[in-house]
Amino acid sequence: MEDVDKLKKIASQVRRDIVRMVHAQASGHPGGSLGCADFMVALYFKVMKHDPKNFDLDGKNQDLFFLFQWSYFATMV
Repeated sequence: MEDVDKLKKIASQVRRDIVRMVHAQASGHPGGSLGCADFMVALYFKVMKHDPKNFDLDGKNQDLFFLFQWSYFATMV
């Protein structure tokens, strides 16, 4: 349960950051990004195998994630 609470806190911060980014640019569609924040946080912090410090596009021994819906982009920043 401790892990779930930690992920919820991270997702909440991600949503705040999304609102701040969209507001600062006075442009954008935050709905998609806000709606997918929970599962993106779960993927990044619990499911995917990755090493951000040693990222390489060859993807060997790491999971890669490709996002094709640009309206969700703010979730990834």
